[in-house]
Amino acid sequence: MLHSPLAIFGAIFLSFTCLAAFVFGSWRERAGAGLYLAAYVIANALNAMSHLQNLSHTITDILCLIGFVTLCWKSPHPWPLWAAGCQLASTMTGICGLLNVEVAQWTYMTLLIVSAYGVLLALLAGTLAAIGRRKKGAGNE
Repeated sequence: MLHSPLAIFGAIFLSFTCLAAFVFGSWRERAGAGLYLAAYVIANALNAMSHLQNLSHTITDILCLIGFVTLCWKSPHPWPLWAAGCQLASTMTGICGLLNVEVAQWTYMTLLIVSAYGVLLALLAGTLAAIGRRKKGAGNE
């Protein structure tokens, strides 16, 4: 939810990255952006409706991880692997939260936030690389 300036900045960065991927990216970037945006919307909707916030977050993280691993499969580009790695960190952090592992709350939240930004930065890097490939291909004609 958008309850703090940091959360608002994260939502704006997510929107910008996904919009750039939809407009300028190839099918892999579009699929990654759609997957991450859908997971974000579903996780926030489940958090608003349910008291099981950690469980709903972990379930959407696992589904998102499966999607990014699928995008990695035989991909010639490195960004899906980086996105899957950051998503794995987020998923494992959520599982630790479900298992009540002794971790300070600020550490838990920091890991979730940093891994989310890692996924978005990997997606943005893939989008910028797609723009570069498109310009390079158009310049040879």
